[in-house]
Amino acid sequence: MKPIFALLTRFLLLTVGLAASAVDRPNILWITSEDNSPDYLGCYGDPHGKTPTIDSLAANGILYKHAYANGAVCGPARTVLITGMYPPTFGGEHMRSQASLPSHVKIYPQYLKDAGYYVTNNSKKDYNIDQNTPGWDESSRNAHWKNRPKGKPFFAIFNSGLTHESSLHPSRHTVKPGIPLNQVRVPAYLPDTKTVRDRIASYYTRIQEMDSFVAKQLKDLEDAGLAEDTIVFYYSDHGGIMPRSKRFVYDSGTHVPLVVRFPKKWAHLSPHKPGTQTDERVGFVDFAPTILSLIGADIPVHMQGRAFLGEKTSPAPKYAHTFRARADERIDFKRGVTDGRYNYIRNYLAYLPTGQHVNYLWDNPATGEWEALFKQGKTTAAQSAFFLPAPLEELFDLEADPDEVNNLANDPKYREVLLRMREANRDHLLTTRDTGFIPEALLVEWSRGSGKTPYDIARDDLQYPLAEIMDAADALLDRGDKVLPKLTRLLGNKNPIIQYWALINCMVLKTEDEKATRRIQALTRSPIASIRIAASEHLARLGKKDPRPVLNEVLLNNSNVMARLQAINALDHVSEAYPYDQSVFRKSAAIWPSEADELTAVDWMGRYKAYDVRVMEFLESK
Repeated sequence: MKPIFALLTRFLLLTVGLAASAVDRPNILWITSEDNSPDYLGCYGDPHGKTPTIDSLAANGILYKHAYANGAVCGPARTVLITGMYPPTFGGEHMRSQASLPSHVKIYPQYLKDAGYYVTNNSKKDYNIDQNTPGWDESSRNAHWKNRPKGKPFFAIFNSGLTHESSLHPSRHTVKPGIPLNQVRVPAYLPDTKTVRDRIASYYTRIQEMDSFVAKQLKDLEDAGLAEDTIVFYYSDHGGIMPRSKRFVYDSGTHVPLVVRFPKKWAHLSPHKPGTQTDERVGFVDFAPTILSLIGADIPVHMQGRAFLGEKTSPAPKYAHTFRARADERIDFKRGVTDGRYNYIRNYLAYLPTGQHVNYLWDNPATGEWEALFKQGKTTAAQSAFFLPAPLEELFDLEADPDEVNNLANDPKYREVLLRMREANRDHLLTTRDTGFIPEALLVEWSRGSGKTPYDIARDDLQYPLAEIMDAADALLDRGDKVLPKLTRLLGNKNPIIQYWALINCMVLKTEDEKATRRIQALTRSPIASIRIAASEHLARLGKKDPRPVLNEVLLNNSNVMARLQAINALDHVSEAYPYDQSVFRKSAAIWPSEADELTAVDWMGRYKAYDVRVMEFLESK
């Protein structure tokens, strides 16, 4: 009898322990929407925002007035969330780049799972890393906390696509306006047209639908008797929804709504009382550490954010840092810093316009209409800026200029603010070992050829002397063409990344200096595709040399899709003077599979269609 009694006692203790583990730790529910800035919600002050559910959450929870998606488009933003890291740290900033994580890094669901949680995602991933990275118990449209084993606490995400950008595309633009068109506030950077007003007004209807989605998730909790055991987060995956918001590091692209509600049982884990509206700065990079803090787990040292809730809460930083890299088929490199009052943007590829043509963005009729008005000379200076080469730096006072159309970067009165935020940006990029200075084609080439991950490459000071590279990239700041002798010397540097940034700055200057031009001519024969392409584009922009022999060779013979993408972008930039060859396009496009199933099976291929082919199709449609 004694052995049976002892066995029964152990079983009862184990059962009680499991029950206690569920009771003693909170459930956590994330409800996410897509592509909406705080501006459309009633609790954030929009008089037209009909969001009673989210408003109620805010009234009984904490509303964060300064929450930011560190990346301004879905893949990069969600990569920040899933890793608790800035993606440029490991080469994951480019849209759907499928970057390799360093071996010591797990995604946060795995840490929750290791701590005894049942973790589900319903259902969007869209990370810039392997979508099948271990972590979730289930990630699908059927994933639900209701499926958890008895006695387990849960962490669950429910994502709504109702407010996604595509809701404004013709195929999904099927709802009536949520407010009268004459009550729409049109941002100063957009033309005030019926199309623009109609799209914004209709979006309010989608916002109402999304609020109902939030209500359903909360009702499910209530019906299951779990509301008093569950901490609820509501947030959007980045800003939006009209052109010049999503994808861009303006406040309209990175500022997100964030509301967190604590039941009384877990109120001690919040530093704020219910009904608080806090100015505390929070970024997506802080979410993973915060979740681990809420459940009492250790925060891994590689996570680059901080906990803003729970037992391990730490002080808010002075700044939130944002980034833009390649967005779909268009190459770009921007970094941003905001303190909530000012927004600083560093445009590293300042020979390109902010508004490069992205097929998906132009599916919104308002974008094409805006571009047409610009070409007809019918836009204001504020509306035209999107289609003109970006300045090296932008600085905006968000209180005086919420639409960010008055660039203060060259205003002497704001010199101290500019220098302070410029320094904050540099310090952040050095601290995180930002890989963005490596052209994506070269990063792919290096990581494939050596077996080193981008994370490892970024920490190799011989291969990637970041401070020296940044000095080259920043050479034009405050100096302009006075720095040309230095750039000419850097064109001969042995490090290809330093060569590349000397080339980029020559392109920004549009220099025709004879000595620099001779060196750039020589670089069209570089063994590194990114250098050859940039050198050829610069000479073509000056009308000095036909770039097509170099660019077509890459398109026809280079197996690196990112080199091909850089080449087709360069050809697009100079296509007016150097028309493309359709036969080259046909041969180049034929290299890739045509079936969607085949495309998604290749880790470095764009989803459904190679990005370089998209640019070819755009050129052919002009």
